[in-house]
Amino acid sequence: MLSTFSWFFLSVKGRISRQEFSLGFFGLVLVDMLVIRIGVRLDPGPRYYDSSPPADDLSVLRLLLMLSLWPFAAILVKRLHDLNVSGWWALTILAIPHLAAALHVKYWIPYLALVATLSVLPGSKGDNRFGRDPLARAGI
Repeated sequence: MLSTFSWFFLSVKGRISRQEFSLGFFGLVLVDMLVIRIGVRLDPGPRYYDSSPPADDLSVLRLLLMLSLWPFAAILVKRLHDLNVSGWWALTILAIPHLAAALHVKYWIPYLALVATLSVLPGSKGDNRFGRDPLARAGI
């Protein structure tokens, strides 16, 4: 159980199906929302009504959110592997804020479109260079 959990959230090797991607991604979003909800109460950060400038230190909340980036990346890379695409294409996600600004849309709309696309596109059938078919692994 622990090895499957660590493989799913920490490893970039292998492939995951559409369902595994969707459940993992939205599960991590829910965990991040919970971390933010609790973290704001524990560490409110800079108060803008103070006359002093905000501190440049890393708060616990920011640290936890930065740590959650790796599981998001691992899930994204494995889903790209299922589409028989190199995981290095996950770096294109860094261009999304610039794309959103160029298109004059809210920043979250391209992210949502990307997640929706990866959630509905079927993976490559059979084994590929990144591993076994996750549907064959599940016996479907």
